[in-house]
Amino acid sequence: MAQKSKPIQFYDEEKLKKINPETLKLWKKYQMDMELRELSPRTISGYYNDLCHWWTYIYDNQGNVPITELTEDEITEFLYFCKTQGNNSRRMKRRMSSIAAFYKYLRKKKIISENPMEFIDRPKKDTDVVTQTFLTFEQVELMRNKLSEMVDEAQTITERHSALMLRLYAFFSLSTMARVTAVSNTRWDQIDFDGRVVNDVIEKEGYIVTLYFSNEVSGYLRELREFRAENKIDDDGFVFVATYNGKTGAISTGSLNEWCKKIGSMIDVPTLHPHDFRHSGSQLMKLSGAS
Repeated sequence: MAQKSKPIQFYDEEKLKKINPETLKLWKKYQMDMELRELSPRTISGYYNDLCHWWTYIYDNQGNVPITELTEDEITEFLYFCKTQGNNSRRMKRRMSSIAAFYKYLRKKKIISENPMEFIDRPKKDTDVVTQTFLTFEQVELMRNKLSEMVDEAQTITERHSALMLRLYAFFSLSTMARVTAVSNTRWDQIDFDGRVVNDVIEKEGYIVTLYFSNEVSGYLRELREFRAENKIDDDGFVFVATYNGKTGAISTGSLNEWCKKIGSMIDVPTLHPHDFRHSGSQLMKLSGAS
């Protein structure tokens, strides 16, 4: 049986007054539709409560845009946040159902062309709560030392190549705060070393993003590129690679997840997840004084 879902404190009366007016206008239309269909006041109130939580998150984290402009990825971020804050699978299903029903109404009225919730899978019954990790400066330093030791202690070309990629993956992800799909798709010809920028990277759902990396990562990138050139290692133009069925190409996101688990075990954070690099990078920047 699933544990009781941890409550998340979203309600803020002042913020609700500032929710995007287009979103509130659409809600009024949806509310009238539900009343005409004779849904109970309790049911409508439940939908409103779930949607208010979502709108507050949009207000705080996604520029208070109208819900018609949100992507599947942005909705997923909200759901992921709720999951990491302790919502169990039943609570998550209810949130997803409320959002999906609202979008279904908007599609029926031809206000949107497709329901983004159709692309988001519902959780299985009683799935475990995801643990979100914010790495500390001390843990990052430990990670740096452990991964550098792995590079230094490598005995073969294959071992050193793997160690160089693993270290780069950790700090590239932390520095750029890129999603795992973008990391997988990063190519050498997209990298501007002078500007420390990676341009036109394809991430989830085909969105194009620009990534910015640190001086430390620049050094790791150059070291990996030089190592491959010296040892004639084919990478098909990709920074992070693996060999599948005898052919080298971009590493899969699944393999990057495994790399992340390996790094987590090295620093005694067994729950480390690729998305944790993204959150940790943002948190560490704030703690360092970045605005």
